[in-house]
Amino acid sequence: MTDVVPILERKRRLTQWDIKPPGYENVTAEQAKLSGMFPLPGAPRQQPIDPSKLQAFMAQPGGAVTNAALKPSNSRQAKRLLVHNLPSTVDEETVVGFFNLQLNGLNVVEGSDPCISAQISKDRSFALVEFKQPTDATVALALDGITMEDNHTNGAEGDTSGLTIRRPKDYIAPAAIDETAAEPGVISSSVPDSQNKICITNIPANLTEEQVKELLVAFGELKAFVLVKDQSTEESRVR
Repeated sequence: MTDVVPILERKRRLTQWDIKPPGYENVTAEQAKLSGMFPLPGAPRQQPIDPSKLQAFMAQPGGAVTNAALKPSNSRQAKRLLVHNLPSTVDEETVVGFFNLQLNGLNVVEGSDPCISAQISKDRSFALVEFKQPTDATVALALDGITMEDNHTNGAEGDTSGLTIRRPKDYIAPAAIDETAAEPGVISSSVPDSQNKICITNIPANLTEEQVKELLVAFGELKAFVLVKDQSTEESRVR
């Protein structure tokens, strides 16, 4: 019969779970997570963070992380979207062309052809779509529910509700930190990605910017606002 050793007398295994890795001694747990070196289980690990970028994390006051410090380490996640309910007839090139067709010429997209790649899963249950800039992905996120074809039907489920567009689970929204004090009564035309940014769709195309603002201020003060328009026609493109 094996002797029972009291739990307080048992030898402890040195797992080192509470010891910070080299170079992260002065980094908070939140900042270490944002570095991209400690992803969720199953997610791919990024390349080791550059020492200068690590210093940028450490230099943030109060442990806060600015948008500038966040971009280098999470740019890949911020530029990607997961697209479900694809029509059974489309391929990867068609998906890229569709998103570029929807986004080209918008006043909130810089340059042309912001969608650079699409990878459809083997079972065709979803596509991983990547864009040039994180802001392009944010604009494309607002296309949730759009149809690619007149008869948009998923071959596997017969769903006709259009595309379902979501962020990857490992996406981290930039911290909402104002680098400059907002001037009272002044609404900025630049809306950077943050936890406080929302996209509103299904706005009637005949409403003007001022009319939309009047509707929104009923829910709270606006710091920034932009109405998505086609640059060539100046017509609203909000669905």
